[in-house]
Amino acid sequence: METRHGRARRAFRRRILGSMDGGLILLVFLALLFAWGLNRVRRALRLGAVGYAGIMIVFVIVMLLLWGQTFR
Repeated sequence: METRHGRARRAFRRRILGSMDGGLILLVFLALLFAWGLNRVRRALRLGAVGYAGIMIVFVIVMLLLWGQTFR
């Protein structure tokens, strides 16, 4: 027998996961992968905090622009 809590939980999960965009999930994964790789490159090239932040800001802007192209 299913409880009211179980039905509410399943409805909540369906609402959250049903509305997620697969492309956005992929971009988040790519951003994490890029940050991991950039951290390794930053150590090798001895980039400072400003250079690291600049590269990350440019990456985020480019990814948002690419994601925005999917709505055209």
